[in-house]
Amino acid sequence: MHLRTFKAAVYASMVRMIGELELPPGVRLVEEELAHRFAVSKTPVREALLRLEADGLVKIEPYHGARVTWLSLEEYQELLFMQDALEHAALPLVVADITERDLKAIGELVERTRRKRLEGDSHGFSVVGAQFHERLFTIAHSPRLIRAVMSLITGPTRRYEKVFMHQYADTWDLEMDILSGRFEHVRAGDAAGATEHVRRGRAEMLTLIRQRLDDPAIAPYLAPAEPARSSRRRRTRAAMVVGGILDC
Repeated sequence: MHLRTFKAAVYASMVRMIGELELPPGVRLVEEELAHRFAVSKTPVREALLRLEADGLVKIEPYHGARVTWLSLEEYQELLFMQDALEHAALPLVVADITERDLKAIGELVERTRRKRLEGDSHGFSVVGAQFHERLFTIAHSPRLIRAVMSLITGPTRRYEKVFMHQYADTWDLEMDILSGRFEHVRAGDAAGATEHVRRGRAEMLTLIRQRLDDPAIAPYLAPAEPARSSRRRRTRAAMVVGGILDC
């Protein structure tokens, strides 16, 4: 297998593992262990870690190695903002060019997504939901748009979906409503209505999530609070590090 193929395979596997919480926030990622796990050399693992850091899924610190990043509501809001900025701008193009054949195919994906919700299948819901987004926004005829949207949905956003939404019936139902409601507005030729429906749904969803950040089902995935240090102690430690007294 070509080195580039190894890199892509390791990267894709790690994106999935982080998204599905098989590699949870805060866990240390050791290159040697990952190379053994994927039966590759350290080079594709190192390249994958660099890509994951660019995605915001991994933090690499000199002399300390790599760790999976923690979740934060601020990052999730930023990811949703980026996704919505891309999709909302494309909705008028979608509404203008959508065909009956498109509507039928996308409607079937909506129903499949609804079945996954009723079954409580988080992974299946995510997979079919991603297919919905890809099928809908392919109509805008912009491959770059699709790549950008799908990189958000299938990458950093997945673990937020699993932790923040799919553990609770109300937020999961709201996510289903956002998806199906947008489709109904698109079917009616109402791009502005679709945008507003998503905006209101997102606001309600984020309110519910904000109220649950201390919930034991969510809190372990958030960054632990660091103990406060006096500024004098920080300055003293910094000076010792510069002077080579402390081993960092």
